[in-house]
Amino acid sequence: MSNNEYDVVIVGAGCAGPAAAKKAAELGLKVILFEKSQVPGEKNVSGTCLNGAALIDPDLHYLMEGPVEREIREMRTYHINKDRTTVFHEIPSEGLLLLSIRRDHYDAWHVEEAAKAGAEVRLSTTILDIIEEDGYVKGVITDTGEKFYGKVVIDAAGVNSIVGRKAGLIPKRKGSNMILYVTVCVELGEEIIDERFGDCIEYYLSPGIQHKTWPWIFPKKDTVTLGTGGYMDEHLLNDEFPNINKYMENYMNLPIVKKKLEGGKIVAWGLHLEYDEKIEQRVKNGLILTGEAGGFVIPFLGEGMVEAYFTGIYAAQAAAKAIETNDFSKEKLAETYETLISENLFMQTFRHIAAVNKEAILTKTDEEITQMMQQVIMGGGFISNAVHTNWMKGVEDQDMERIQDAYDFLELMQPYAQVDPYFENLYNERKRK
Repeated sequence: MSNNEYDVVIVGAGCAGPAAAKKAAELGLKVILFEKSQVPGEKNVSGTCLNGAALIDPDLHYLMEGPVEREIREMRTYHINKDRTTVFHEIPSEGLLLLSIRRDHYDAWHVEEAAKAGAEVRLSTTILDIIEEDGYVKGVITDTGEKFYGKVVIDAAGVNSIVGRKAGLIPKRKGSNMILYVTVCVELGEEIIDERFGDCIEYYLSPGIQHKTWPWIFPKKDTVTLGTGGYMDEHLLNDEFPNINKYMENYMNLPIVKKKLEGGKIVAWGLHLEYDEKIEQRVKNGLILTGEAGGFVIPFLGEGMVEAYFTGIYAAQAAAKAIETNDFSKEKLAETYETLISENLFMQTFRHIAAVNKEAILTKTDEEITQMMQQVIMGGGFISNAVHTNWMKGVEDQDMERIQDAYDFLELMQPYAQVDPYFENLYNERKRK
């Protein structure tokens, strides 16, 4: 191979990209990973949490060795309307729920792990176009005009990736299937966060602070992340809410939130767009879409990182199989890639959960959503609301099929409602490494 010829070319060093690069390098492939930022994850400085229910999968065990800001063991939800505030505080008797991370730290570590495995990394490099020959994607072109060729190109460059769009796989986004989030990172100091939040994440629902989404506060080591937003339909922006930042301003001015943030300093404020719909085609001759580029994010449930890790790893495995047989067709790539995805119970379950919840929530106003949450006794979240909605509708219409669907959905959720101490034991073992 020449200097600019690789087995696998990967675009984007968020979640899916480093996972794909690391796995491909471990499989003995010549790999290059491109990232437009100077520091991986710097545009995601506000960070998020890793789901323990997914990390118990052997493919993701190594992720527990990355830099963790805070171990999350509790969850509080606040349902606030003009008459009252209802608080649910869930404290499992044992076990670890989530791992709170900062993306600017974590993504940089992940890229280093890919490099240690043998992947070449190019930072501060923007991809502007793809190379297509004879109906196959053969490589990419950088902002300096340099061409890099790969037997398989893996797109991990996000929701509006130039690679997926140039290849004709990422469609024009529609408002009702888009969620626009605004995030704020507030520096409070470790001692104050220990006192006000501890190892607990918080969710809030109140009219005027979101549009059919679920605002959150995630504590890190010395900062907290706040996020809110809404579906980009005709009701998101209006005279009362001229821009998305107005929802965040209202959120931060809730008396209970304002008190928790007192004395803090805003160190980051950003916008993030997520596409809440499955992409029809994720594979093309010589090309695989992963993570947000492939529509694997589930913004309604705040899921996306672990789906990106999984799909990055699966894309690398699909590329290796294709290279082994010298067949880079869409059919050959999809044969491995789609099979691995379909066999992943976590990904399939959460996609179904999101669809059921979305159907229940989008039919209600934000005032109705808050009020219904205060009436639900099976828990404080959107999931119990979906069960409650279908159950009550089934009773009202005397529709036993709908009642059965509600029951089946509740049963489906049971494994994810339990805290498995196995995850904490596994995490402690990996951390010691």
